[in-house]
Amino acid sequence: MTSPNVRQDSATLSTITSALQQRYPGFAAFSGAVGTFQNAAETDYDALMFQVEKRFSRNYNTRVSYTLSHSRGNTSGAGIPASAFQVLDDLNLDLNEGPTNFDQRHNLVVSGTAIVPRTGGLSIAWIGRALSGRPLTNFNSTIDVDRNGTLADPLPVGSYSGTGANAISLDNDGGRNGAYGPGFFKLDLRLGYNVGIGNNRKVELFGEMFNVTGRDNFANPSGDQSSPNFLRLTGLSTSSTPRTGQLGVRFAF
Repeated sequence: MTSPNVRQDSATLSTITSALQQRYPGFAAFSGAVGTFQNAAETDYDALMFQVEKRFSRNYNTRVSYTLSHSRGNTSGAGIPASAFQVLDDLNLDLNEGPTNFDQRHNLVVSGTAIVPRTGGLSIAWIGRALSGRPLTNFNSTIDVDRNGTLADPLPVGSYSGTGANAISLDNDGGRNGAYGPGFFKLDLRLGYNVGIGNNRKVELFGEMFNVTGRDNFANPSGDQSSPNFLRLTGLSTSSTPRTGQLGVRFAF
């Protein structure tokens, strides 16, 4: 499974190469990958969305939103992806079935605003967001089980663990995107104090803190078992921010 592959052109590519060689004498046969596009992929997305909102009364309002979703298909859903299971002209899309790259099962958002009684104008606002992890494929780039030259054959079903700093363990259901990476949580808070200065004008003093809990929200680790970073959390999510605070003054008139 690790010896060099011998290139075999598909029937379609052989026909194209032959036509090009007849038209352009001396045209060399292709030595690298040749991509063609087909409208053969299918994806499905199912979701249940739930929201409860309390409008502002009794000095506060709040909203709770939750989405339970499942996205799957015979492609990752990202751009125009290739099938890692293709052998010659056969895309083997049945083997490529699995969650799409955007399959994020749980999405919970809680937000609101409250005016603190007997403080003369103190208010607090919050927004918290919790999401489950995104899928990833566990594979070994030194092994080519189906001998198609694509080193992305998924590892068998089982539990896998990384080694070193920030290594994680996860359960792999097998196939493309058979495992899920770390989840996401972020809480932002805002404190404000209004000072009236007459004639419907006021000054608001406020402080804001982002990522109050200081949580490190990591991006998916490498799923390549041959990599020293296999299942090690080495990079942050693009939505992650450090704990950050800021103060401000706003004049309303």
